[in-house]
Parts: sequence; C-alpha cells; structure tokens
Amino acid sequence: MAHSLSSLMSSGAALLRSERNETAKFVVHLEVASNSMVELDADDAQHANNIARDWLINGRCISAGIRQRSKAGYLSSTVDVLDVSDFEDELAEATQSNLNRVMSQYGLAF
Repeated sequence: MAHSLSSLMSSGAALLRSERNETAKFVVHLEVASNSMVELDADDAQHANNIARDWLINGRCISAGIRQRSKAGYLSSTVDVLDVSDFEDELAEATQSNLNRVMSQYGLAF
C-alpha cells in the first residue's frame, strides 16, 4: 500500500515499523507515483542499495530514499536519494551488451 512521505515519517509509522521488523537497520522509501511511497526494510546499506537499484532499473519507481532506522523504528534525518540517473552507466553497458549479443546471432556483430 502506498503512503505519503509525511505519513511514513510519523511516530505512528515508527511504531508500526518497530513491530514489523526489529532487525532491519535501513528503510528504503520508493516513490511509485507523485507523493506516493512504498516502504521496504533492508538488513544493511548494501541490501538497501540493491532494493533501490532493482526498483529503479526495472522502472517500478521514480526515485528511492535510503535511511537508517533505530530499533524503535525512528528514521535518521540523513537520506540517500537515488534515481535512474545513478545507474545510467550500468544500463548503457547492459544495453550495448544485449545489442551486441542479438546482432551476433544474426551475423551482424561489429
């Protein structure tokens, strides 16, 4: 279910977050539409980055914010904001690799 960012930052959301998962150290907020966010838990910073990367590259969200969380469910004020431009080089390399593979199947590789 999608929520506004302000509702995800509330004390009520912190309580629900702490009850949902006591071991998660990070939260990923995924902007799926204007002012509509989905929140996912992550075990560590790398896990959070992988979630954001997957959702962004596959076009399932507009942007992603990664925040540390306390055991009580409260979020840090510091946020890493990512969008698809953070992965453009990786996307370009994958696209070129796929193009080369398909072209070689037809004897058109260069």
